[in-house]
Formats: sequence, structure tokens, C-alpha cells
Amino acid sequence: MSEEKLFTNKYGYFTADGSEYVITDPRTPRPWINVISNGDYAFMVSQTGGGYSWRGNAQENRITRSFQDLIKDNWGKYIYIRDEEEGDFWSAGWKPVNREPQFFETRHGIGYSILKQKVNEISSSLKMFVVPDNPVEIWQLEVVNESDRERILNIFTYFEWNLGVGPDTHREFNKIFIDNNYEPDINGLLATKTNWGLKNEKGQENNRSWEYTAFHSASEEPVAFDGDKESFIGMYRTQQHPQALDRKKLAGNTGRFGDAIASLQNEIRLQPGESRTIVYTLGAADTTEQARELAVKYSNVQQAEKALAGVKKFWQPFITDEQIKTPDQAMNLMTNTWLKYQAISCRIWGKAAYYQVSGGYGYRDQLQDSQIFLSSKPELTKKQILMHAAKQKKDGTVLHWWLTISGEGPETKCSDDLLWLPFITANYIKETNDFTILDEVVPFLDGGEATLYEHCQRSIDRTFKRFSPRGIPLIGENDWNDGLSAVGWEWKGESIWVGEFLYKILTEFAYIANGINDNVFADKCKDVQALLQETLNKYGWDGNWYLQATTDDGRELGSSSNEEGWIYLNPQSWAIISGVADEQRALSCLDAVEEYLHRDYGTLLLYPAYSKAREDIGYITRYASGLRENGGVYTHAATWAIVAYIMQNRTEEAFEIYQKICPPNRSKEIEDYKGEPYVVPGNTDGPQSPNYGRGSWTWYTGSSQWLQRIATQWILGIRPDYEGLIIDPHIPADWDGFEIKRKFRDAIYHIKVDNRAHVNSGIKEIYLDGKELSGNILPEQRDNQEHEVKVVMG
Repeated sequence: MSEEKLFTNKYGYFTADGSEYVITDPRTPRPWINVISNGDYAFMVSQTGGGYSWRGNAQENRITRSFQDLIKDNWGKYIYIRDEEEGDFWSAGWKPVNREPQFFETRHGIGYSILKQKVNEISSSLKMFVVPDNPVEIWQLEVVNESDRERILNIFTYFEWNLGVGPDTHREFNKIFIDNNYEPDINGLLATKTNWGLKNEKGQENNRSWEYTAFHSASEEPVAFDGDKESFIGMYRTQQHPQALDRKKLAGNTGRFGDAIASLQNEIRLQPGESRTIVYTLGAADTTEQARELAVKYSNVQQAEKALAGVKKFWQPFITDEQIKTPDQAMNLMTNTWLKYQAISCRIWGKAAYYQVSGGYGYRDQLQDSQIFLSSKPELTKKQILMHAAKQKKDGTVLHWWLTISGEGPETKCSDDLLWLPFITANYIKETNDFTILDEVVPFLDGGEATLYEHCQRSIDRTFKRFSPRGIPLIGENDWNDGLSAVGWEWKGESIWVGEFLYKILTEFAYIANGINDNVFADKCKDVQALLQETLNKYGWDGNWYLQATTDDGRELGSSSNEEGWIYLNPQSWAIISGVADEQRALSCLDAVEEYLHRDYGTLLLYPAYSKAREDIGYITRYASGLRENGGVYTHAATWAIVAYIMQNRTEEAFEIYQKICPPNRSKEIEDYKGEPYVVPGNTDGPQSPNYGRGSWTWYTGSSQWLQRIATQWILGIRPDYEGLIIDPHIPADWDGFEIKRKFRDAIYHIKVDNRAHVNSGIKEIYLDGKELSGNILPEQRDNQEHEVKVVMG
């Protein structure tokens, strides 16, 4: 029975349950990858076998070497297979040998990838995954002889050690500090390094040892090994045909005087129809003793199978606690599985992908991303909130980002970073009703400590002190749009968008402050809101839409009077989301979005794109027209536009935008789109780009969490609030209904929505466990039970 395939294109398809994406041609338009992490140890792997590994931080603690090159995709951890009968060889993944296979398939799953090939009647299957609770990855290689004769095969692993700060751009210096040795008791190699590349406690450069021991081992005793790149690759040769494959055995060079790699050689003999499995490990342990223990423990076929089962169990609660069933298959696939996985494994845990290696936490970025945990493990959102609060100074300012090992990060003039702390805290409370989080005591970055509530207050109060004489928040170096990097460098330019964002936050914190009897701060929030309502509409309205900002010298951005960049998306969306705009202006600015910004592939961030570099605006004007923030579809902002459309009851248009930015829907034009159809891109080229519609910056983007959240909370309308779970669907009228399973405050709700009336919105009846409710809010149960909810629209 053939496998059911969804959203098929010439390069691959989704499996019927959406749990895997299957790639059937290695020559995808861009590398199509998987980012696999357990929250500590991680690696990425492309469909060709490219990629690298790291522990904790892809910038500060990279284990294997790699350099960013999406065209060549020529850095990886490879396995060669040599047929001793003829001396012919190929690789277990398509790279690095690039042999034309009889069969090719790469399956990217949740927490694992499987690379399959068949060459010369030898089939191989390479399963790659990270053990859930240890800093080790497993490569489980199964080789099958499908020929009619005995075959003798030699298996060679190969990768380059990095062991510290990456990428290793000064290799001739850094390689001097690496020591690697073969250890017979683990069937493998251990590697250490006497210079990490990070400063020591005294602030000294190049005087701190790498604080781990790396290992690479095999489940069977190797016949040979090598730890030196020169003897494996050979001078002036390449990974496609290294000299080691021309020699009977590996050279056995290790120590501190070569260019450190790891390679193990195993020989297997297979009768016709016989298979053999070898397990290889790669990891970075805290001590040499632990490295030996992990190498031995997981270099075992049975233990590897057990670990893979553990991977699937590990991911289950993150994936299954919120599930939907709608008439839109793309929405189901992305919302149920891939957006959650992308946000957690890549954005929050891995913090790296092919387009960007971060290694750090962005103050605003991972705070937003952590909302992905709210419906499954809200305690992890709480952990993220408290972590970010600790990166705040007593004056309310925060680090723009910080690296997770050294803790280093810049203080900037960014105006919105600090406000995401109260915004996400409010959303956490809406989900959990846990007001006690406000009492958590958190240190300040510059000494002292205070409750989380005080931290949030200081973020808001700091913004109050950054108002222009006209009563509008100052933009500083930039607001959410980092590309506006020079607009308010002198702290004179204003941000209309920050004013709208602050207005929304003040709505939430007036409620929260009243709830904990801080009426003084609640009243202060309301007073500033009233001021913003007046000033944003007086000075921020351009006639048909809202401005984005003003520069230090008073020039308006996002105005019909501008030559370029007439209109920006965010101030229109957030004028509606925040409630700043009255009904007439909400209608007008959204009509403007329809006229200028809503295009074939979603809503553009601005229009028309800048074609001339402007020092008074910033680097957004230095992108080519139509790229990224400069006139492209910036997916993060496009998700917020969907909310604005829904709040204005323009449901069909909202869903149209959703479908345009939902990746599986681009499968029919995959050669133009280029990106992976199973993860959301950070941006899509706009109409002024010659590559209009090209997806880019996939995986490492904050839009994954937002697209998942918008689907469940705004389109399906199952949305947490302080009083309970709101039921407020805004769906296409041709839907007969939908179903959603939702965990909420220690209870599970199975919600079935009946839309036989074929309306976009409106609730006629709601039943909780057979009893009709008044209103559209499900009260919390907190009984650890499952509940049936029937909703009739009309």
C-alpha cells in the first residue's frame, strides 16, 4: 500500500499525519534542513547531509566546523561507504560524494532525520537524532546488501573538530590547541582543547580551556581511525574524493600536531539480503569520565533504539497538547506540528539555522517565542520571563540580546525591547491565571533585586520617561523594525508604533495593577493611555493611515508625502489591535493596507520599497528593493495584520493572508519559493524584487510562534483571557466547522464547532459537558479532567 502524500512537489511531500516531510530529490532549490535540539545539545542537518553540531550555543560552543554557504552546502558530518570488490565508494548522504543514487530519500521528523540511499545495490539508512537527556547525538546506520553476491564494505566517518567559538575563521591558530586521541575502550576518539576562545574570569583573551570533552565512538571496534585532516583528505584534494578512500586503512594519526578531525573505519561483510547496523555517537561531555560513559552507553544498537523511542516521547507533550482539525490541510499540518517544532527546537533551544547563527537570546525575540509553551508547558514560558527580567537594569533598560555562555550582550537605544517583558507577562497570566509570578524576586543586571511586577513597572516607567514634547514615545535607535537603525539616534525621533504597542500594554497592566490593589499605578496607566489616544491620533494620522515614525530632524516616515516608504504595515495593524484607532480610522487604514500592502504572497512591511540609501533612516534603506524589511513580506508582521483584519470582521481577507503565508501552500510554485515548505520563512521577496515570492530566512524566525498563535487564537478564536477561555471563531464561511483539543488551566477541552449556518463569526450556543453557557467564555475547571464543548455558530 503506497504512502499518502500531501502537498507534493517535485522535491518532496508531507506524510499523511504531518509528522514527517519526505524529500525525494537531493537537489532542492535551497538546502532543506532540520534543526534538532533537546534544549542543550543540538545539530542541524540538510537533505544532503550538511550541517554541524553544538552544545548550548552555536556561536560560543560549536563542536564541529562549518561555514555559512547555502549554495555549496559543503560542510557536514559525513559517512563514506566503500565497496571492496571494485574500490568504488559513495556517501550515506548525497554529500559529499554526490553520487547519483538508485534511490534517494531524506525524512525530516520531529527530533530526528533519516537519510536513505541506494547505490550499487547497497541500501543505507542513516537515522540521526539527539538523546533527550544527554549531550550526545546518535547516527544509526543500517546497511543492506540487495545484490545477489557477498559484499565487503568499509564504512568511514568524517568531520572536523571545532571545539569552541565558531565559525573557526582562524584555523591555523585554533587547531594548535586541539588534542585528540583514540581510546580502544570506547571504540572511538576523545578530543579536548586548551583554548576555548572566550575570555576567562579575569577578562583575559586566549587563556581559558574549553570546558568539555568531545567524543566520537562506534558500536563495533574500528579496524582503523584517523584524527588528522591532511592524512585523511590529502593535500589539494577535497571531501568528494579524499585520499583515505584510496588507501586500505586510515592512517591512525592523532595528537596535537595535526589539523584535528575525527574518522573511524569499520569493515562489514554482508551476504545477499543481509543487513547490519552500526551506531556512531558524537557528543560533548562535562568531564572526560562522562564522555567515556556516554560513548559506551549509546554505542549500542539496543540503546540507540531505546533513545529514539525516548525522542518521540520527549516531543509528544509539546506537540499533542493542542491539536486542531479543520477543512484546511495546510493549517492543520503547520499548527499541529511544524510551527511548534520550529519555534521550540530552532528558535528557543537551538538558536541557529542555515540563514542565521545567533547563539544568543534576543530580549524581545525569545520572549515572544516562549509563548509557544503556553498551551503545553507554561512553566517554560515562566522560566523564560524570569530569565529575561534578570537582564534588566534598575533604570528599566535591558540588553538587546545576550550570549548564553559568556553572558555578553549589547545595551542599545532600541525602544521596544523592554516593553515585551510586561506584554508577555500579561499573556502568561491570561493563560494560567497565575498572578503569583508577579511576586517572584529577580535580580537586576546592575545589582539589587525586585519582584517581577516591579521589573515590569520599571520597563513601563522607563518608556514614560522617553516621550517627545508632543507626547509620543521616542524611537531611539529603532523600534521593532531593527532596520530603522538611525531614525532616532539622538533620542528626538518618535515611533507611532511604539505608542500603539505601549497603549495595548497599558490596557493589560491597568487590569493587572487593579487586580493586585495597586490602584495608583493602574490610574497612571489609564492617564497615559488617554494622552496617547490623543497624541497618536493628532500627530500620527497622515490622512488615510498612521505614520510609522518621525526622524530626529522631524521628517515623517510612512507618509503619503514621502517619495518612498509611503505606508508601513505595523502602525496600521497595531492601531487596531491596541484600540488607538476609532472605527472610522480603523476602516481607513485597513483599506490602505488592502490597496498598497496586501499582495500575492501576503502583506508587505512597507511600500514602496526604498531604492536609495538614507543615513537618517538606517540600514533598511540599504537592502535591495523588495528584500526583507525593505518592501518584502516580513512574516512576523504579516501575522499581526491577520489579527487586525479579524478584529475588523474582515474574516475572508484575513484568511486569504493566512493562506498566502502558510508554507505548504507554496508547494505548487516551489521553484520560485525555494524555501522548505514545512517551516515558515522570515521573509518573502516583495514585488520590487526580481525574485518576487522567494522565501528566505527559514527556520530562525520569530514568525513561527506567531503564525501558530494566530491560527488557534484568532482564526479559530480559542483564546485565553483573565476570566477564562474565549470562544470567538472567525473562519471562512464555507467551512462546516472545526475541532480543537486545548489544554487550559489543568483541564483538557475537546471543542467541536458547528458552522452549518456558514457564517464567518458569531456564536449562537455553547455547551460545556451538555450544559448551555451564557456568553462565550469557558470558565476554568482545574480538575485535571477532559471536557466536551459544543459550539454552534450563527
